[in-house]
Amino acid sequence: MPKHHQAVKRGKEEGFDVVLCDTSGRLHTNFSLMEELIACKKAVGKVVRGAPNEILLVLDGNTGLNMLPQAREFNEVVGITGLILTKLDGSARGGCVVSVVDELGIPVKFVGVGEGVEDLQPFDAEAFVNAIFS
Repeated sequence: MPKHHQAVKRGKEEGFDVVLCDTSGRLHTNFSLMEELIACKKAVGKVVRGAPNEILLVLDGNTGLNMLPQAREFNEVVGITGLILTKLDGSARGGCVVSVVDELGIPVKFVGVGEGVEDLQPFDAEAFVNAIFS
């Protein structure tokens, strides 16, 4: 994917410590989109050896049990290093993420509790469990 390749190249040239490549809108059931994701990962790795350093899968807290097959597929294709669980600001509790962490061993790194950048918070396991059972 040329856009991601160009973004990482520019970040490297300009001395950035972090470049985020958002590949949102991918469905694990769409073969061509997953192939593009593989190409994106390869393109980024050509610019910076060892990149990408992190591959975070964003899971919607409302998704329910579909989280597990989704995470399985993405993990097989690109190797997920962490999870972000979003939409925990409403009625969603996101408890199904426990099965993802248990089966795949991928840690939850952040939770989204709103729409703003300040609403993306580091994951706190104790607070998460308390919220599920409250």
